[in-house]
Amino acid sequence: MKRASKELPLERALDVLRGALTLEDALLFAMVLILLRHEADTERANKLGGQRAALDAWQTLTTQDFWRGDRHELADVIRSGLRKWESDHGKLSGLPNLADMRGPQLAPLVECVAAASDPAALFDRCLAEQALTIGRGGEYYTPAEIARLLIGLMEPRAGETVYDPACGSGGLLLRASEYVKLAAGRTGSLALHGQDVNQMALQTAAMNFTVHDLTADLRGPASSLTRDLFPNEIFDVVVANPPFNLSGWDEGGRARYDHRWAYGVPPASNANFAWVQHVISKISPEGRAGLLLPTGAAFGAKSVERHIRAGLVENDILSCVVELPAGLIPHLRNPVSLWLFSGSKEPHGNWGSNDRSRQYLLIDARETALPLGRGRRTIPDEVRGRITETFAAWRGAQGTVPYEDVPGWCRSVSTEDLAGQKYDVLPSHHISGTVAEVAQVDREERVARLTDELYKLFDKARRLEGELRDLLGQL
Repeated sequence: MKRASKELPLERALDVLRGALTLEDALLFAMVLILLRHEADTERANKLGGQRAALDAWQTLTTQDFWRGDRHELADVIRSGLRKWESDHGKLSGLPNLADMRGPQLAPLVECVAAASDPAALFDRCLAEQALTIGRGGEYYTPAEIARLLIGLMEPRAGETVYDPACGSGGLLLRASEYVKLAAGRTGSLALHGQDVNQMALQTAAMNFTVHDLTADLRGPASSLTRDLFPNEIFDVVVANPPFNLSGWDEGGRARYDHRWAYGVPPASNANFAWVQHVISKISPEGRAGLLLPTGAAFGAKSVERHIRAGLVENDILSCVVELPAGLIPHLRNPVSLWLFSGSKEPHGNWGSNDRSRQYLLIDARETALPLGRGRRTIPDEVRGRITETFAAWRGAQGTVPYEDVPGWCRSVSTEDLAGQKYDVLPSHHISGTVAEVAQVDREERVARLTDELYKLFDKARRLEGELRDLLGQL
């Protein structure tokens, strides 16, 4: 098989596999092929010789003779080519069964990977398609535009450490590296660290970093909330898109007594403020952190959550909340918000010239989304730029114009302002909200949460139906 001069559409190659493999398996297979090609390209570029297993395996896959028969040893060839990678990163798991696949079904996907001018970009496309397929929302995939917004607000610098306690496929860490490369022209001095509870997510992250020529310290599988695998480390930048409204996170109460819960013990029924407090516990004295949360966390009336929000405000660790539109994350109907935290809001190099102690920036970006298709929405580049510029101006970052409140967009509030509103930190409630609008947001949040739970029940019902059909077929 010769590499085509024109790239083949990924969608066309996946369509050929429809019915033979699930879309999720086909995408995983595609990502493994991209990994193999990357390792082969690396060996080809090594003029000093040495390892050639990946190159030999890739050349085998891309020769026409290999695809003439209906049966072949494709999995064995791939394994042989990735033996060194597996020795460094762990054995690949979850690979689809290819024993009964025919050559004409698999060849188009191999040809697609072979023809790609930018394999790393093709890997990113596979991740985006996977997020639309598996329906796990923010559990281990963050849309690129949201990741870029969060990283742009964090402004990582060369030489810093970056940590993601729910790293999933590694998207936030990858965007941090890209940000530093654009700003400083290098990535090697940015130390990346991640942990996740999901072994497949960690495997995907390891492949993701490899095809983007990056290294990261990935640990797990284990929940950062109950088993912190970086127990004695703090970081310059902490970012996270944790699973929303996670219940039963505390392992039956065993995790309820922990030094991290300085602002209050998070309820067992919802881990949102467990993630908040874990993130805060990991930032250095002049570090900063940002994470995505469902918008309801900003104004929920439960006493324990309000008590924790009060602690975040009174201890001056919170710096900014950005209210975002709904529909930005696949399969997640809840509106979301970005919460930003700072170890110090006094003037310093990683902050700016403005002393913002006991002040908080609220940005209402609810009405800024554009339709993206498949029920998805996105935030355009100019809106992301406006959000980051507003936060930078508020801090007094170098090169910014003086900050001013903008009706309908942003407002700087004090500790007293938030205390007077029972520590409700939802931007729209302070910038343009009326009593009627607040009630409407409450209703919309409840409807979104119930809808999300209903869709999860639909997914569970489909899985149970499939298992029952398999059992009936064995009778």
